[in-house]
Amino acid sequence: MDGVDGITGAGQLLRVFGSWPSFHDAEVLWLRLDRLARREGCYGPTLETMVHAFEMTKEVGEDGHYVLRHHVLVLLRFLDVDELRLERFNYQNALMGITFRDLRDRQMERVRWAVHFDSAFGADASFKCFAIEVVSVVPCNRVGEPI
Repeated sequence: MDGVDGITGAGQLLRVFGSWPSFHDAEVLWLRLDRLARREGCYGPTLETMVHAFEMTKEVGEDGHYVLRHHVLVLLRFLDVDELRLERFNYQNALMGITFRDLRDRQMERVRWAVHFDSAFGADASFKCFAIEVVSVVPCNRVGEPI
């Protein structure tokens, strides 16, 4: 992941995981599109999503599965979204990962990021946007309920 310094609120995730997470096996719980959202310096459509993320360790538990830790609900906001493609959103939206590609060196006026939600099962999305915000990171249990 390049350019994490350009993501507002990234420190919240860095404090939990120690580095920027891959979002492997994370689940998209919901998405919200808002064409009327207005933020400082941003005037276009906004996409918000809640993702249940966690860290998979190399430890194997008594049940024979890898031990998962740091379960959190991550609220991400993407500003001035363009070229959105969303497919297969359903009852379980597990991800292979989320890719955030920094496009700022291309010096395009309203496009600074390319984002891809790579589906393992369910939601698959890609889009470009002007800005990314980590709005909140809230501890949760194994099924994504806030603690």
